Parts: sequence; C-alpha cells; structure tokens
Amino acid sequence: MRPWQVIQNAKLSQVNIRESSYGYWSSARAFVWVAAGACMGIGNIARLPYLMGQYGGWVFLAAYIVALLIVGLPILVSEWALGRWMRDEGSAGFGRLAQLAGSSARWRWLGGIALLGAAMVLSYYSVVAGWSLAYTFRAAAGSLVGDAAAATQRFLDLAQDAERSLAWHTLFMVSTCVIVAQGFREGMERAARYFVPTAFGVMLLVGAVAFRYGDPQAASDYLFAGDFSRFGWRGAVEALQQAFFTLALGFGAMLTLGSYLPVNQTLGKLGLVVVLLDTLFSLLSGFVLLCFVMEAGVAPAPGLQMLFQTFPQALPAGWIGIAIGTPFYLALFIVTLLSAAALLEPLAHFLMQRLRLTRVFAAVAAAMLVWYLGLGSLLSFNVLADMRLLGQNFFEWMQLLSTTLIAPVFAILMCFVVANLPRELADAIAGPQETLWMRAGTFLL
Repeated sequence: MRPWQVIQNAKLSQVNIRESSYGYWSSARAFVWVAAGACMGIGNIARLPYLMGQYGGWVFLAAYIVALLIVGLPILVSEWALGRWMRDEGSAGFGRLAQLAGSSARWRWLGGIALLGAAMVLSYYSVVAGWSLAYTFRAAAGSLVGDAAAATQRFLDLAQDAERSLAWHTLFMVSTCVIVAQGFREGMERAARYFVPTAFGVMLLVGAVAFRYGDPQAASDYLFAGDFSRFGWRGAVEALQQAFFTLALGFGAMLTLGSYLPVNQTLGKLGLVVVLLDTLFSLLSGFVLLCFVMEAGVAPAPGLQMLFQTFPQALPAGWIGIAIGTPFYLALFIVTLLSAAALLEPLAHFLMQRLRLTRVFAAVAAAMLVWYLGLGSLLSFNVLADMRLLGQNFFEWMQLLSTTLIAPVFAILMCFVVANLPRELADAIAGPQETLWMRAGTFLL
C-alpha cells in the first residue's frame, strides 16, 4: 500500500458521514444490548474462567482487562466508526476509503476477508450452538442428571449421531435466519432487548442457587486467588487473545452493526459499556459453572468439554439438577443465538447491497450458504472423523483458519489503515474525540 495522500480541504466534503438508507438503531441503549449480545458467545462462558484458573486468577483477569482497554476497545471503536462512515458492505466501503485516500483498490479485499471469516465461524458455531439447544431440552427432561459417569458418553452419542446433530444445526440456523430476516431493528434489536437481560437474570438466579447447592468458596479461590508464578508470557498471550476474540472483532460483525449508528453517538462510551457487560456476564456464568463443578469434585476443563461434559457431571440429582441445568442451557442458547445473528447480518447485508436482494431473501440465502458449510464441521465428529489434513479435521481447520488467521489478519490490516489515515480524514470519518479512541491501541499491534 502506498502512503496515504493528504486530503485537501476541498475534498473533505466527500468524506462526510452519509445518511443510512436502512435506518438507525432506536436508541443507544438498544445498540448496546445488540453489541453486548454479539460478544456474549458460547466460547466466552467457559473459556475466561478456565484461563483465570490456569494463569493466576486475578493476575490474569487484570491483564485481560488491560488488554481489553488498550487493544480490544480501540479496535471495536474503529470498526464501529468505519462502519458508520461507510454505510455499506465492507468491500465497497474499504474500496471507497482507499479511493478517497489515493491508495490501491486492492484494499477492498479487506471486507471480503471479514465476510469469509464470519461465514466460517458461524458454520461451526451453529453446530455447537445446536448442541446447547439440545441440552436445554435434555436438561428439562431430566436426562442430564442422575448418572454423572455417563455424561461424557451422552455428549459423544449426540456429536457422533449425524442425523440428530443435523436436526439441531438446522433448527438453530433457521432461528438465526428468522431474527435477521425481520430486520436489524425488528429482529436483532427486539431480540437483544429481551434476551440479554433475560440471560443475566437467569444466571443471577442460578448463581443464587449455587450458593446453596454449590461450593462458592472453592469457585472464588479458583477464579481469583492470585499467583504470579502461573501467569508468565503464555498468560499474557492468552489474555491478549481472549480480549480480542471476546468482542467479536475481525469478522465484520461490528463493522456492520456500526453502519446503523447515528452520527451523534459517542462510540468510546458505548464501547466501555459493552466491554463491561461482556466481562460481567463471563465472570458470572463462569462462577456459576465452577460452583457446581467444585462441589462435585470434578476437574475444570476448557471450552466445550466444560459445558457439555464437566458441567452435566456436576449437576445435583433430582429436581434440583433439572431446575439448575434447564435455565443454564437456555441462557447459553440465548446468547449463542444473538452472536449468530450478529455474524449472519454482514453476510445478509452484503447480498442486499451487491445483488439488491430483499432482506428476507438475503437472510435465507446467507443462512443456506452457512448451513451447507456447517455440514463439514458436523460430519467431522462422525462420518468424516477419519478424514484429516495435516492431522486436522474439517472442524479444526475451520477454527484454525478463522480465529488464528483471518480475524487477526483483518484486525492488523485495519489497524494499519487507521494508523496511516491523515488526521483530516480520520477526524472527518470519526470526529476528533473518536479518532483518539481509534488510534489508541493500533500502534501496539
């Protein structure tokens, strides 16, 4: 990329923020609910508490919060600001920005990279989220309690049964498609307004029960007992990585959500609220998990194993286990649905802009593409379990390419763009105050 050319005063009128042809979020509070719901994904619930236990408790938490504030938040604000200025799908938006700054038109591929990452993440995310829906019904039926030794086998039976996994994967993608097809206000905003407070309320209620039937002291010791010796450089890397991925950065979701923001919103303040809600929910849900896990004497495990194998083993027998497991997995399903809708929105938005499809047709087409791509991840646990490339199956390759390659590459290149914008252009796009937020963490990457 050639150095950005300084924008002449006569051209500043070309970079004024345009009006949105699709409308705006009804309020700042509504947008915060949507953005927070996009961040509160299934991986965040089990991953943050496990990492805290592994890398020094509050020492890791402090490093994680610092990483959120100096890296995650500036990138989040940058995506919102650029999306608000573009009012378009990512490829066209970055192409217009490059043209205005006198740079190469190849930068339009940056939007395509984000779309590819969103499709890949949502394809395997839907499979996992389908399991959370299945576990909600299983918990309500009482099939998760009473036999802790069989918990692992129950999960393997579900994952290895291609037909049942396909049914849950399909049901979840249909639910996501319905939300996106209704519109970003009628669908995503309305769902987030009810779902995010509901998820918090459910976790608070289950947390109250955890003080009676769990071991809150052991959970607190695991999460917050400080130990610098266990942190090290690996803990610092994990804190930075967790801060990046917890905010759903690098997949165009926040870029698209920002395109519906009005000009008068202060992005930095909104970002701080979203970071706070996301962190509180992660800590609350992790505390609830660990209360029961510690009481049952089961070793905490990372990621999916914690949610679908370890936690069911720790559920108390009888109706208490049903009363705990059902709302917990319901809250898990709710937050996965909101995250999935945020990932499907940029794909639908792209089809609406490029092919001039109606929102309904664009949402259905995007959902079908993701559904087909998800079949590879679904079959990786059964029919295609033995098919591996360099030791990785299809599901593992989707995770590796999307979260380890595509998202970081997009974020780094976007930071390069932001860091090299002339001050006049950056101020015209985001305003002087927001420009400080945008540039605050870009030079650290």
